[in-house]
Amino acid sequence: MTTLTVDQLDKWYRKRLATQSKDFIKRAEKSHKNVSQTLKDVGTIAGDLENSAKDDSETIGIASRFALKLDGIVKDFDVEQDITYESTEAMQEEIQRFIQELWGAGARWIRRMDKRHKNTIKMLDTYMKELSKEMKVLGKLLYEFSWVKDLERIGRRIQTLNELTYSAEGFEEQIRQIQLKIDAAKKEHSAATQAYNEFTETSNVAELLSLDEESEHIAVLLRMKLNPLKKQIKKFMQRDTGVRISPSSQRALAEYFEDPLTAIIAEPDGTPALVEGLEGLQKALDTGKLKLKDRLARRASEEIKAIKNGSISELQLQAKGLDEKRRTFAGSDVYRKSAVLAERLNEALRNLEYHTNDLLKVGDDIKKQIARIEEFKTRIESEILEFFEEKITIKIEELGLEPLLARCAAS
Repeated sequence: MTTLTVDQLDKWYRKRLATQSKDFIKRAEKSHKNVSQTLKDVGTIAGDLENSAKDDSETIGIASRFALKLDGIVKDFDVEQDITYESTEAMQEEIQRFIQELWGAGARWIRRMDKRHKNTIKMLDTYMKELSKEMKVLGKLLYEFSWVKDLERIGRRIQTLNELTYSAEGFEEQIRQIQLKIDAAKKEHSAATQAYNEFTETSNVAELLSLDEESEHIAVLLRMKLNPLKKQIKKFMQRDTGVRISPSSQRALAEYFEDPLTAIIAEPDGTPALVEGLEGLQKALDTGKLKLKDRLARRASEEIKAIKNGSISELQLQAKGLDEKRRTFAGSDVYRKSAVLAERLNEALRNLEYHTNDLLKVGDDIKKQIARIEEFKTRIESEILEFFEEKITIKIEELGLEPLLARCAAS
């Protein structure tokens, strides 16, 4: 068993690949040369056609256009100079494209060309046959040496692994940039907190805050009172029971379950819209137009009776009183300044959370990177054993990713 670093592995692999694929490279090189020579010959024909067209004004349009197209197709023939299985596959595809494009252009122009270009066209046809023959040779070669493709795939994995092992610097820069933003956000949050606390301690805004707490308390009590009716009212609103209630009562039945505090403040004393809606529900139950389980029907009747008898009247009075006090505060400088400071504090907190989450995301990316490195390492070792029949252990040197991951978690 051999232990290699990633850099050593790359050198080891290239040496083994060259040995294993030398027969393929030798035969492919011959085809590459043949194709290259044929392309030069076709390019020469394009030049000859262009020159001959200049001597005859009658054929200048047809011959020149075909020559120009021919020259363009030759120049567009794109294959890597390095001979590999992949580049040889690409060359086979390029030959096919080249032949199709050339004969597509030929079908348009050749028949309209002067007969004195007959020999030139025959030469072009010969070169196309040579390319077709070479394409078949390449097909057999690629089939015979298809295993070379697997060997080259290992090389790409090694290259990717090498790139992955040099990722620490990029992550470190990301962390540095985000940490600067977090430090600035912490300072802003600290300053906003201090300003808000000092204001609440030195002004009567504390009374305003207590209004918020009392209002929330009343909202909770209202939900507790109304929740036992939630399922029954939902069924009543969804089904056609034949019982009609006013639009304001329909809105009340919906709004009291969305925002009970706002709904009860908006209602006149005694909550007439809510009561009308509940009476409609009771009528539907009494007439059998709305079928419910005995437990639900009985509970609904009990809660409706309690509300009609004023079980939430005191809560309405308290809610309206708090709303009146809030309206008084709303027109004061204290309220406005409190709102400004509270928004500044909330914005500072959101900003801090945003950048902290960015850092956590970098931490997740680092974890994925560590997992990918291990995945590629394991796969490369397995494929080398399979295709080269040698057992290799890849030694991943200290990457510096774990300390960076700790920094992401610490912040």
